[in-house]
Amino acid sequence: MEKIFKSLLIILFVGVCIGCAKNITKTSYTSFNEYFKNKKGYTILDNTSSYDINIRKSLEAGEGHFQIFYIEYDSEKNADEYINGLKEDKNIKIKKYDKYTYAENTKGRYMVLYKVDNIIVMGMTNDNKYKGQVNSVLKDLGY
Repeated sequence: MEKIFKSLLIILFVGVCIGCAKNITKTSYTSFNEYFKNKKGYTILDNTSSYDINIRKSLEAGEGHFQIFYIEYDSEKNADEYINGLKEDKNIKIKKYDKYTYAENTKGRYMVLYKVDNIIVMGMTNDNKYKGQVNSVLKDLGY
């Protein structure tokens, strides 16, 4: 009986751990742009021409207190290089899951980043009282 109980406990634990990772699909340039066009008070900037040739598309949407960024790299390798550059900052914690990467700034400004394939979507605010709004927008976008 004790072996069955331990086996069930292990199965339950594994099931909970597997369920902890979100099921995320990457947002497209069009859906990101449309989401913010339909929201009042947001300014959308297309920064694509400001970056090097490794970035296909770059959008920034903000409402004064926080910004949400969409960056589409030409390859997953280049998106991974951006993530690897963040590893040098000791205030940023990075977690890699099967289908996406998650990064969060743990000190100072609030920053949350999701990378799926060659797409990075990131939310930032300098005031922690807006982190709930950042997370809400990211959730609406599917993150």
